[in-house]
Amino acid sequence: MTDVLVAAGGAAWEAEALHEIEGSAELRLVRRCVDVADLLAAGQTGVAPLALVAVGLPGLDADVVHTLGACGVRVVAVEADQKRCVALGITASVARGSLASAAVGEPPSVRVPDAPQGRLVTVWGTGGAPGRSSVSLSLAAAWSAAGRDTVLVDADTDGGSIGQMLAVLDDVSGIMAAARAANNGQAQQVGEHLLTIEPRLRLLTGLPRGDMWPHVRLGALEQLLRELRNTAEVVVVDVAAGLDSADTSSRRQVTRHLVEQADEVLVLGRADPVGLARLVRALHELEEHVPGIVPRVVVTMVRPSIGWGAHDIETTVMRLSGVAPTALVPFDQSTLDHALVAGRLPRDVARQSPFAAAVQGLAEELLPTPVGARVGRRARARSGGTFLTR
Repeated sequence: MTDVLVAAGGAAWEAEALHEIEGSAELRLVRRCVDVADLLAAGQTGVAPLALVAVGLPGLDADVVHTLGACGVRVVAVEADQKRCVALGITASVARGSLASAAVGEPPSVRVPDAPQGRLVTVWGTGGAPGRSSVSLSLAAAWSAAGRDTVLVDADTDGGSIGQMLAVLDDVSGIMAAARAANNGQAQQVGEHLLTIEPRLRLLTGLPRGDMWPHVRLGALEQLLRELRNTAEVVVVDVAAGLDSADTSSRRQVTRHLVEQADEVLVLGRADPVGLARLVRALHELEEHVPGIVPRVVVTMVRPSIGWGAHDIETTVMRLSGVAPTALVPFDQSTLDHALVAGRLPRDVARQSPFAAAVQGLAEELLPTPVGARVGRRARARSGGTFLTR
């Protein structure tokens, strides 16, 4: 017998459903929830693994469905519109007279959307400003220039910066507005909050302040990402440093989720003693909190003044972490400063920039250029998986 919660909010089917459950040998009513708050409270206690809900229940949104799922409660809609179920992330629906089918398996009445086709690349890394936003922006620009429809998402919960880097003064945070739409079951409106930077490059601007991170909820984020990945070939996401725990009340829950869901995870660290120590700790943190992830290590701010060559950096990272760097990105402060002040892409202010050339090489390593695509000239050499500039 399966214990069940019912949250109908006075739906037309409620009385008949309660009577059906009373006479069922497969279901046992644990609680009749009066509203979403009551449903969440009951679900988080673990008293029942199943919740039968009305999709019109006030306050029921994508994040509520996600939160219940994280608590081990399977949400099944009753007498519901399929599109509304999909929009909220509900993958099962039953009709009156067959409620017991929810206890023995997931009813097939809701067609689960196909897995999104777009590739998700999450750019993560250490604290200490290793250049996550600069690399994210330049990677997205490289792929869009190569003919790939690309979306760049600023998901740094410490406060976004990519909009400012491009001199975009957005009145409303793109990620907040898109998350709000997705959370209310209107993921199709996410595209309205994207800003066109280039013909094949669109941007979802970030949070204006770090204290606004609770506005980007995981359930909404899942729906938002699905919509973006269904409409773009590549989705590049810039996230904050740190992973912490799986606690959904943590500021780092967005970072952790985007690392877990990514097709490619880039871990950035600076090429100096402090930066490399942080990089090694970050790689151990990643292995501890999100096991099974195979990251790409990118060492940034490589410069002659350190006194270390490429071989020194590579062997140090490999010896301490067991992961060989995929790329070494040169320090090119003048180009990055010029681009920041002008609100332009680094490759546009200095075509021969060592930084831009190295990121271009990294972009081609991660996603080879489509046949026939036009790509700008590069000045780089490849050595043992590392991109160096001449």
